[in-house]
Amino acid sequence: MHIIVIGAGLAGLTVAIALAKGGHKVEILESAPAISYIGAVSSNSSRILRKLGVDKYVEKYCTEPVDLRMMRWNTGQILVEAAVDLGCQIHLNSRVVRIEPETGSAITQDSVTYHGDLVVASDGLNSMARAVVLGRPGPPVPTGQMAYRVTLPAATLRGIPELEEIITVPRNNHWLGPHGTILSYLLQGQDEPLINFVFTCDVNEKDLPPGVDQRMGTAEEVRNNFKGWDPRIETMLGHVKDVLYWRLYTHEPIASWSHPSHRLTLIGDAAHAMTPYLAQGAAMGIEDAAILGGILSHPRYSSPSTLSAALALYEHLRLSRATKVASASVESRWFTQMEDGAKQRERDEWLLLHPGIEEGHINIRSDKIWLDELFGYDAYKVLDEYLGE
Repeated sequence: MHIIVIGAGLAGLTVAIALAKGGHKVEILESAPAISYIGAVSSNSSRILRKLGVDKYVEKYCTEPVDLRMMRWNTGQILVEAAVDLGCQIHLNSRVVRIEPETGSAITQDSVTYHGDLVVASDGLNSMARAVVLGRPGPPVPTGQMAYRVTLPAATLRGIPELEEIITVPRNNHWLGPHGTILSYLLQGQDEPLINFVFTCDVNEKDLPPGVDQRMGTAEEVRNNFKGWDPRIETMLGHVKDVLYWRLYTHEPIASWSHPSHRLTLIGDAAHAMTPYLAQGAAMGIEDAAILGGILSHPRYSSPSTLSAALALYEHLRLSRATKVASASVESRWFTQMEDGAKQRERDEWLLLHPGIEEGHINIRSDKIWLDELFGYDAYKVLDEYLGE
């Protein structure tokens, strides 16, 4: 089949690779003029990338955390190469402004029309394809929170004793506080190790006025919203100039991700935008890509005449899991962002007595049953079970 993929993010590129490996002709339409850093992935999705053979492109950039450390707030391009090597055509500066699902057509801002047997829309949070599937507007829902991202070379903080562990030990550091959290982890950049900090807090209208969803700002604005937090955060921010701000949204669950024509379907954030509190947005999109690509690459579902059955199976295998993870992510926010007080003290005392992973842990990030379900998910075992391999 000839398949059009809208969006060259992690989910879009992964599904393009899976489809190309399955023998389909794939064209990718990307609105941006160039493709740059597009995020990090967790173990449930890295398993998929290995299966697709992408590991040889990314392994030199990988880091593996040794553990998760939770602390009190006040104290404590490569996928593109893989797709191109498999014969995928990538069209940059090609923002899709209209989709005609009955004919499998995507029309760009330059009035160029691309036809395919199927259009796979990975066009993100503000997906226009989502409205086509729904037959009505399907805008994202604001969470009332915003995020700041700070990424800088780890070497920038070298020689500062209180930050030495943070920039050398590959650990996920998680600060819990009232109405906010901070997460830090190491990344392997193209030339040197990087340290990434993600701050989440209630929306500050001074930083993100109404109508503004994303902008660049300064470390001073972050500092103002996290006054009194761990002094190490203040020290780190003293070495930062520019910070990316963005407003956090989610999506209401929908009954189907596919258009009734069976020639348009959604994956990733277009289908189920995730809040960042469990860091599963990219992973869920990659899982979608593996399942959809695997189904459409199976002889039973690899022709246009079988798209109806293929998309029905895709939704059967993905809708409930994505919805469950999205809901768990929202719940995780309330656990980590409690107001200081009796419930917070009870939580912290319990965490101190139960520092490891165990069944029934009150923190979903340390509940063995949940972690096994989340990170133990194997998309290809699921495909084998349903495709009878």
